[in-house]
Amino acid sequence: MPVRPPSLRAIAAFEAAARHESFTKAADELNLTQSAISHAIRSLELRLGVDLFDRFGRTVVLTEPGRAFVSRLRLSLNLISEAFEAPARLGRTRLVVAATAGIAERILANRLPGFLAGNPDRELELRTVTGPAEVNAGEADVAILYGAGPCAGLTQRRLAGEALFPVAAPAADLPRRAEDLVRAPLIHQPEHPWRLWLEQVGLSDLPTPATLTADSPLAALELARNGAGVCLARALLVRDDLRAGRLVRLFEAEAMLREDYTAVWNPASPRADLIRPFVDWLAGTLDAGPGPAPIRHAA
Repeated sequence: MPVRPPSLRAIAAFEAAARHESFTKAADELNLTQSAISHAIRSLELRLGVDLFDRFGRTVVLTEPGRAFVSRLRLSLNLISEAFEAPARLGRTRLVVAATAGIAERILANRLPGFLAGNPDRELELRTVTGPAEVNAGEADVAILYGAGPCAGLTQRRLAGEALFPVAAPAADLPRRAEDLVRAPLIHQPEHPWRLWLEQVGLSDLPTPATLTADSPLAALELARNGAGVCLARALLVRDDLRAGRLVRLFEAEAMLREDYTAVWNPASPRADLIRPFVDWLAGTLDAGPGPAPIRHAA
């Protein structure tokens, strides 16, 4: 005998309360009384046999079972939403790919067209994020992150490692030796300070006065492309600039970074069979890139 699903009212009450972590705010959003929200959630707890919230007076906090349940619930709600959009996309399967800004702009933007060319039955949406929260919330199918660290409850796959080395716009007066950097205009970026590279080439005492400081790797690269000076760059972020000659690599020495690029997704996702081939493809494109860029010095 089919199991009768819970009422949509109870589902809506729980999702809103979980999002706000407040029965009062959920009641305001759904135009219900707080008592009605509490009763609806209690009915779900009795049905599931677990507490979905810890209650501290008027404060409510999701329990571990509550977090797991809301994650699965949001995946299901997204599928319901897509069912209403399906007539406009017959024959295509949509995959929402999230990534941090640098990865989205410098790694994925020029690779995703190749994936679509080989998978004409797929439809992709690329979103810029700062972490795995959208995957946890069921708003993205897979996130491509750098240095993400452990993501509880999510599947993670390492895609590639990363190296750091100095780059600059092509010019006649580029430093010929690492020691010459002391006389070059240096671009500083807090995420990748110069000491990371200098320590690995045995020049940790070399002075590196700041000519310019940028608050993000992308801004530092843009300054370097415009001839403002020398910056440290992650290899995958500058691969296309090096191939096109917009930037040149100054020295062979590189600093290997501890952080990796990883793909993160919910193992309970109903699109897991679509996510895994996409992740396999992306890992292959990152691993199959061109070899090290030629080293360019002053003439």
